[in-house]
Amino acid sequence: MPITNTLDLETLSARMDAWAAEPRTKRGRLVRVFRANLGNSPDLQAARLSLLIGYAEKVA
Repeated sequence: MPITNTLDLETLSARMDAWAAEPRTKRGRLVRVFRANLGNSPDLQAARLSLLIGYAEKVA
């Protein structure tokens, strides 16, 4: 399922899995916080997802 013109859901999910294992990177922390839903706020989750998509598109 495409998210953007250059990124699909499977690719984003695979990259997030890889990033989650990075202990000292911003994107690794961002994935872990996104998955833990810290703050329990839809607005925060939307902002986090937007950042993650931006990181994923830079890699592509």
